[in-house]
This record gives sequence, structure tokens and C-alpha cells, in this order.
Amino acid sequence: MSVTNPLVTLAALRGVPIFRGLTRSTLLEVAAKTREVRYQAGATIVEEGEPGDVLFIITHGTVQVRRQDTVVAEMTVNDFFGEISLIDGEPRSATVTAINDVVLLTLNASDFRSLLSSPYVARAALKSLASRLREAHSSHDL
Repeated sequence: MSVTNPLVTLAALRGVPIFRGLTRSTLLEVAAKTREVRYQAGATIVEEGEPGDVLFIITHGTVQVRRQDTVVAEMTVNDFFGEISLIDGEPRSATVTAINDVVLLTLNASDFRSLLSSPYVARAALKSLASRLREAHSSHDL
């Protein structure tokens, strides 16, 4: 599956919660700024503790998210990761590994930050962060 064409990328972005409220023209602008990358099963996509400068959007496949060698989540098509480091400027909070072959769209930090000026994107990012925080707290309650 290739999403290098901006119109195909547009379709992929429409299903991503953080982008759902954007207009078609804004989504096309975002699509034009993304880059497609592929990882084979077992590949490490990001490593906990490394600098983060890219948002990743899953368009095909499934990834595993680990913190300090503990699996905390699996993510698949329409999920995204990497936004925490882009928002707070801190190193990556988790290691993400491809469970199977994955296709991702990447969006660089400055393009993502400019999107945060959209109230809808900012709200969606906050909702995602709150959800991940709740999940992290609930896993500590076990």
C-alpha cells in the first residue's frame, strides 16, 4: 500500500482522530508535508530516551509500545505516536517496535506544532494525551 500521492494520503489522514476536524484544504496541506516510511516486522521505530522530532501516523500494520521493557500498548491503522516529545520537547517516552511490516506517515516537529494552532487539533492532542495518561495510571493500579 502506497500513500505517497497527496490525495491518497488525504484519505489516510481522515481516519486519524487528531485530524478529523480539519478542512479538506488543511488536510491536503498536511498530506503534502508528510513522508511515507516503511519498517519491517521486528524493527525499532523509536527508542525510549532518544530525542523526538517526528510525529508518526500508522497507515498499515501494527506496532508495540514499551516503557522500560514493559509492553503498555499496541497501536494500529489510524493511531499515531510521537506527539508527546513534540509537545514537551523531552526525549521519547517509549520504545515503539513494528509487530509486522508497517507503513507510516511522518510529520516533522515544526509542521506538527503549526497544526497545534488549530483549536481542533490542539483539543484532539490533549484528549490523546489524557487518554494515555489514564492508561498509564491504570496500569500502575494493578
